[in-house]
Amino acid sequence: MSLRPTVIELSHELPVVEAGLRQILGAWPDFELRPSSHDDAPARSPQWPQGLQPAPDLLVFDHDRALRHASSPPGSPARHAPVLVVAMDDPAPDVRAALSAGVRGYVMVSCGREEIVRAVRSVAAGLRHLCAAASLHLADKLGQPALTLREGEVLALVLRGQSNKEMARSLTISEGTVKAHLRTLFSKLGARCRTEALWIASERGLLTRPTPADGAPVRMGERPMTASALARHPLVPRLGARHATPTFPEEAPCPSPPPSALHLA
Repeated sequence: MSLRPTVIELSHELPVVEAGLRQILGAWPDFELRPSSHDDAPARSPQWPQGLQPAPDLLVFDHDRALRHASSPPGSPARHAPVLVVAMDDPAPDVRAALSAGVRGYVMVSCGREEIVRAVRSVAAGLRHLCAAASLHLADKLGQPALTLREGEVLALVLRGQSNKEMARSLTISEGTVKAHLRTLFSKLGARCRTEALWIASERGLLTRPTPADGAPVRMGERPMTASALARHPLVPRLGARHATPTFPEEAPCPSPPPSALHLA
């Protein structure tokens, strides 16, 4: 009697990475790969009758896709499948945020094929798996104070260039409370102004690069927040509107970043 193969749904933001993962996992007969979202990526999956296709046993995603999946409605059958993240080495990923969102395994694209196959088997079996690099990133994050949900929302609005008054109106809180959140945010990040706070947050993996579908997603604490989600808030002005970004009295002059941070020759 043969056991049913492990059904894997695999989707990565970089088609070349996904193609490589499909080649690695497709070489094992006990893995069944679902068709790809990229037309040119190979897949090995039998044709199931409509309505009888089994739910995936494992989801293999990139970091941002895993966080978006964690915040999706719980109705989908794939919502309950364990998630394994295959992340890029640069910028440094926020492993702690992924684990807090429910991710069960985390490996880097620089891992060997044996490590990736071992991670797939472990996570599909209900275990956790962190590669050595992910464990080091996690240890670094544990030494840094985590942002609360509200601080993450304030950071997202700073990224959009809103003033204190506009943030207070968007979050339905007082302007003094906004200033208090900014002071705490600056203290946690070790920043002296908004520009430096965004710079440090980006270096720590708290900000992600914009995506065509979601605008500029911002990761914070245990829940992902995107600019498009903020734009749907009835009190938030449209992205196309102009926003002034005056400093408030508690902010110190922002220092210029070193040339290395600007990638100057």
